[in-house]
Amino acid sequence: MTRVPSFILRSLSLDLGEQTALTLMQNHSEAIFLTDDAAARLTAVTLGYRVHGTIGVLLRAIRRNLKTAYDVIEILRSVARQSTLHIRPKLLEEIIERLEKEI
Repeated sequence: MTRVPSFILRSLSLDLGEQTALTLMQNHSEAIFLTDDAAARLTAVTLGYRVHGTIGVLLRAIRRNLKTAYDVIEILRSVARQSTLHIRPKLLEEIIERLEKEI
């Protein structure tokens, strides 16, 4: 994996938590970087790290039998009104529709 130069972390406007997490990833290549921030995600992917956002974590919970598809659909339906997660409404709708087809 490539080491992240500190000036790159700062120039991408990554906050201190994201900078620290990316730095820690250098020593924990098996870890998954969790973020919904586009710049942080792009940096992590460029460096070859595995990355998941909120949606990925929820879908993973279904695969690992930690949540049912019904549970995740309800969570996704509440995203727009109960969180600060910025996700295109159309994308959210598509994800929910796919999950409903799998039930």
